[in-house]
Amino acid sequence: MISTPPAREATPPGGERRWYQRVFDGNGLLWVLYFTFIILSIFTVSSAISSDFYKSLSSGGFNPIAKHWVMLFMGVCTAIVMSSLPAKYYRVQVPWLLLFVVLVLTGWLLFAGVSRNGAERWIDLGFITIQPSEFVRVLLVLFGALTAQWAYSRRKTESQRVLLFYIYWIFFGVLCLVLSLGNLSTGLILLSFLFVYSWVLKAPRRALLRFAGLGLGLGLLFVLALFTLPDSLLPGRATTWRNRLERAVSTPEERFRITDENRQEQMGRIAIARGQTPHGPGKSKIRDTLAMAYSDYLYAIIIEEYSFLGLLLIPGLYLCWMYLALREARKQTNTYRSNLLRGFGILYPMQAIVNMIVASGVISTGQTLPLLSYGGSSIIAVSMSFGIMIGASRVDKDKRLKPTEATVPSEGEDPTHNK
Repeated sequence: MISTPPAREATPPGGERRWYQRVFDGNGLLWVLYFTFIILSIFTVSSAISSDFYKSLSSGGFNPIAKHWVMLFMGVCTAIVMSSLPAKYYRVQVPWLLLFVVLVLTGWLLFAGVSRNGAERWIDLGFITIQPSEFVRVLLVLFGALTAQWAYSRRKTESQRVLLFYIYWIFFGVLCLVLSLGNLSTGLILLSFLFVYSWVLKAPRRALLRFAGLGLGLGLLFVLALFTLPDSLLPGRATTWRNRLERAVSTPEERFRITDENRQEQMGRIAIARGQTPHGPGKSKIRDTLAMAYSDYLYAIIIEEYSFLGLLLIPGLYLCWMYLALREARKQTNTYRSNLLRGFGILYPMQAIVNMIVASGVISTGQTLPLLSYGGSSIIAVSMSFGIMIGASRVDKDKRLKPTEATVPSEGEDPTHNK
C-alpha cells in the first residue's frame, strides 16, 4: 500500500492548526535573520540617536529610543501575523487591501503632506510618521507576481500578456512619478526595481525594452529641462536635485569642501574615515553633528564605532537576505509564491546598497537601511514583507521534503492501489 500524501499544511488530529502554531513552520533561517536585524537595530540606533535622546530629556518630549523599540515591537507583531496567514491571503486579500491603503495614503500625502527635511513626503499621525512609498515597495512585488501569474496562465495570447504587463508598468510608473515629486531618489529606485523585477518575472522582452527606452527618454528630457528652464518653471525641489547633480560632477576641491548643502555627505565621509580604528559602541563623535545619523547615515556611524566588523557585517546580512530568499524561491511548488520571494529578496538588498553608497558620500539621497534604520512605516512595511516571505516558505513545505521510504511502493505492489 502507498501511504497517503501529506497535506499542504500539517493538520493535527483535533482539527486545523491555529495561527500561532503556523508562525514558526516557515524557513527557520529567515526568522533567525529577521531577529538578527531587530537586535542590531536596537543597539545601533540607540547609539546613533543619543543626541536626540538628550534633547528629549531637556524638552520633555517622547523618548526616541523607547519610540524605536515600540516600532520594532509593532514590526515583529506584523511579521508574525503576515507569516501565519493562510496561503490564499497572499494572492487574494493582501494585495487588494494594501492597494486601497496605498491609494488613500498617496491622496492624503498630496493634499495634507507634512514637510520633513525639505520634502513633502510624510504623513504625521503624531505617534508615527508614514511614507506611502514604503508600502508601494510591497505592492510592487505583490502585483508583479499577480501580473505574471495572470499573463502566463492558460489560453493567454502574446498580445494579452503584453497588455497585462503594460497595465502593471503604467500604473506603477505613474505612482512612482507622483512619489518622485517629494523624493526623487525613492521614485528612481522604485522605477529601477520595476524594470529589474519585470525582467525576473520574464515579462515580454521587447515590450519591456520599449517601455524602458521610453522611460530613459523622458528622464533625459527632464534632466535637460532641469538645466535649461528658469527656476520659476521647475517643481519645488527641482533646484535641490540640480544642485546634487552639479556636486556629483564637480571638481575634487569643490566636492570635499564642507558647505551647508553638502554637510551631511561630508560628515558621513568623516565618520567612515574615523572607522579605520574601532571606537566602540556608543562612542561615535560624528553622530552629534550628523542630522540623519540614525537613519540615512546609520551605516557610517556603524563603521565609525565598529570599524571593519561593521563595514563587512551589514552588507553580509543583506547578502544573506538575498541568498535565503532566492534559494527558497527555487524550492517553491507555486510560481506566484516563488516570484514573491524573488521580489522581496532583490528589493530590500537593492535599497540597502543605495543607502551604503549614500553613506560613503558618493551621492545624497533619502534612503534608509531596511530593518536597521530608525523609522515608523519603514519598519512596518519591511516586517510585512519578511512575514510574507516566511509565510510563503511555510506553504507546501511538506511537499518539498524528500519522500520517505514509507511513501515508496515496495517491490511487487500495485502503485495504483488505493488511488
